[in-house]
Amino acid sequence: MKLVFKVTSKQRLIITSQAVEQLLAYVQKRCWQREAGGVLLGRHLLDSEDIVVDEVTGPQSSDRRTRFSFFRSKKHEHIARERWLEETNTLAYLGLWHTHPEDSPTPSLIDREDWQQAVANDTFDGARLFFPIVGRKEIRVWTKSRSGGIRELKRESK
Repeated sequence: MKLVFKVTSKQRLIITSQAVEQLLAYVQKRCWQREAGGVLLGRHLLDSEDIVVDEVTGPQSSDRRTRFSFFRSKKHEHIARERWLEETNTLAYLGLWHTHPEDSPTPSLIDREDWQQAVANDTFDGARLFFPIVGRKEIRVWTKSRSGGIRELKRESK
């Protein structure tokens, strides 16, 4: 099941079924499961303004993970660069994702600071990055543009 979110009146973020499955594999259903996270990889469609998330990196052994925190290691950056080269420079870095042990996830202050840093310091195409948080019952997505604030995206109905 793919997920579609409205970014602007002309732009959508589409998370493919494959990427959704990858995200849902890390839902924190049990009290012993730790937060997970990674980066979003995909493409900016040429015939529209839509952005498609095709795949995500999963947690790496070098990440720091606890029940209520996730610290992404540089390994994700390395994987993203490798995939970019494998796909002949067509697979783009689109943002960061992680899980929360709550039904309807909300970003923490640490999450928001991490997103600000990503937009300020990371190299990416386009005007914005995307930040899904995977909860126990839903995936919610926020975005941050180079010039604007953080805002939540609304999911399009089927």
